[in-house]
Amino acid sequence: MICKRCGHDLPLVGYICTNCGAMMSIEQIQEQKKISPLSSQQSLISEKYGHKDFIYKKREVVKSKYKGLFLFLGIILGIIFIGILVYLG
Repeated sequence: MICKRCGHDLPLVGYICTNCGAMMSIEQIQEQKKISPLSSQQSLISEKYGHKDFIYKKREVVKSKYKGLFLFLGIILGIIFIGILVYLG
């Protein structure tokens, strides 16, 4: 069987693609149970409580070019400020 998401071969044991992490569809799981004797011992929670299709969404990552620079400068200024207080105090 081939993963519908990435196109790589699916494992004979387990219900998740080892390449991209996508879960197999219900049809693929049923086909795998027919082929592999080991998979008949496993069961999904979704089989017990019902199946709901998973929707993959890309996370929006907020990237700040200057976040690391501001953190570094803040630490340096803090050390300088503490040094001045210790020197004067």
